[in-house]
Amino acid sequence: MIELPWDPELDSPATLAIIGAGPIGIEAAIYARFLGYFVSIFDMRRVAHRMLDWNERTLGCPVSACTSPLGHAAIKSQNPDYVLPNPDTVWSGKEYADQYLLPLAKTDLLFDDIHFLSPVSSVSRLRTYRHEEIDAQTRCEDQFRLVVEGRHRGTWVSRADLVLDCRGAWETTSGMGPGGGLAIDELTHRESFLKHSPLDRKFETKQILGKHIGVVGASDRACLFVQEFLEWLDPSSSSRLTWILPCESAAHHLYVARTLERIEAAGKTEIQTYPVLGVEKVSKSDQDRWVLQLLLEDETTVEFHCDGIASFPYLRSTSGWPELDCRTYPIQDCGEKAPSQATHPQPVESHATAEPTDWSFVTCEPGYYRLQTDGLRWDASSESWNAGVGIGLGLEQIRRVFSLIVGRETLDLYRVMADNLEEGRV
Repeated sequence: MIELPWDPELDSPATLAIIGAGPIGIEAAIYARFLGYFVSIFDMRRVAHRMLDWNERTLGCPVSACTSPLGHAAIKSQNPDYVLPNPDTVWSGKEYADQYLLPLAKTDLLFDDIHFLSPVSSVSRLRTYRHEEIDAQTRCEDQFRLVVEGRHRGTWVSRADLVLDCRGAWETTSGMGPGGGLAIDELTHRESFLKHSPLDRKFETKQILGKHIGVVGASDRACLFVQEFLEWLDPSSSSRLTWILPCESAAHHLYVARTLERIEAAGKTEIQTYPVLGVEKVSKSDQDRWVLQLLLEDETTVEFHCDGIASFPYLRSTSGWPELDCRTYPIQDCGEKAPSQATHPQPVESHATAEPTDWSFVTCEPGYYRLQTDGLRWDASSESWNAGVGIGLGLEQIRRVFSLIVGRETLDLYRVMADNLEEGRV
């Protein structure tokens, strides 16, 4: 077990705030409830909304990799007629939400503790400030204060003894400008950009039918939009797409290179690429068309006109909350001891797309843990998108964080409940 300059153990009953009601947030809440903790779950949208948006696309992993024995046990306790799914079945995003995540959220263990349409706007300590010269243990014993902007309840305050941030890597994005910065007036117009790819649940064909669409960015989501547009494209639709790409992105990103290969193989002139340093400015013309001022590699600018913008810049991990020190704590592996006397440890900056290390969820803020998962990855072996690979990593982080909180390195409720399910004791 790792050593920290504060005591991470938290006796139950205690209250855990869980930010994010996606797969990892719901699974973390179930684990906490089985251990006797109280939970409060907050989400800016609804339970499993990202999986529902993933719609009929496959998760790219079997049921056994994206569900847990605790989840199945909770559903079966609520509904004795529940039949365990075949562990080798590969669900779509919608099936995953409808057959597992939503029934799990509706169990008595969680239902009354989920606050949807309730984004958390601030997290701080109750009595101590971030830059106060106090020891880590004193700060650890101070409660968290969360400000919640509920759509129905209004603004209110919740308190917790520990926070699990399960928002994942899709929480914030970089800008359309060079180097990931913002383009001029980008924030003003961002709400009017296209938000959904052709196979998304909320996609509307009329948004691209007969129109010229500009796709900005080299992220996974940008590649996904372009590939699905390529499959959707019907020459009779008179739709066109221009992919505005950062210069040299194909040389550095496998996903971009594979997508460009598919475009070339399809031989469809309706899809063009435009390498740039970035977008300098976003505006609307008198004809209500979009005008993008593009900065080229030679640092000259040109205007690009289109009917719709689909902006998918790189995703980046959130920096946390200004009132907390949410940077990753410098633990190299589970055998290495952290500094026992450090009041303000030197952090290790984490990256949303990096593979989580054994204890990468531990932050410099005592009692604040960030369970990081990737929402979307390109699987080179199957030449397809995989939305479920990060879930398995997240489940392992859940097991580890609760072994730390409970103070039992060998604690593994997943294994215990798997044995119970196998022997029919649930």
